Amino acid sequence: MGRSTGLVVAAVFSAIVMGLFANSPSAEAGGNCEAKLVDKSYDCSFNDNDFAPFTQCWEFYTGGDSQYFDLDNGVGDYGCACDASGSSKFNHSANTFECSDGVEPYSFNGKIDGKKLSAQGVGADGEQYIGTCKLRSSACF
Repeated sequence: MGRSTGLVVAAVFSAIVMGLFANSPSAEAGGNCEAKLVDKSYDCSFNDNDFAPFTQCWEFYTGGDSQYFDLDNGVGDYGCACDASGSSKFNHSANTFECSDGVEPYSFNGKIDGKKLSAQGVGADGEQYIGTCKLRSSACF
């Protein structure tokens, strides 16, 4: 095998190995929204179509109802997942997520932008809220 053939073989092999690593579960888990949110807390301010503006502290954790991650807002616990991408990559999005309350008919979606979150939610009765959250340096509760 000549020198140029050896370099081509090495380059192709390297590309295959890098492609396999980039699509491995451990590589994907580190880049999704769950990795950005779990063990973090946020101070949030909301406007609501049924109530006066309000604030909450949101704390993300694992080990609750969701197979992925959860949110405690001091009022209830929500099961969460990063948005899917494609047709079969569940809990995959790096910046968007959905959460749902297992008791009340309420859900919301959120977007991560650095140390800030934006969120909007809706209840079965049409109640809606929109808000923004800022990363805090300590736990909520």
